Amino acid sequence: MATIRAAHYGETERALTEDPIVRQMASELPWNELKERFTHDDGEPNFDFMMIANEEYRNRGGEFDGPLHIGAIATAIVMIFDEED
Repeated sequence: MATIRAAHYGETERALTEDPIVRQMASELPWNELKERFTHDDGEPNFDFMMIANEEYRNRGGEFDGPLHIGAIATAIVMIFDEED
């Protein structure tokens, strides 16, 4: 799926990979079971995963000091799993 991305998106996503709440969320996901359901063929998170991740981040009290795009939290979680592969 082709996406249009502003330059600051990557910076935001990288910063979020260090957020303790995002890291905790990632550690609780059975990613091998959910990867196909929550990502496109290219590995980018799908809309459903974006919405779930955003809501969970807010519910856990997540606050990011900077602009968040709609897929930032979900993309950061995928990046954490990619680090582990």
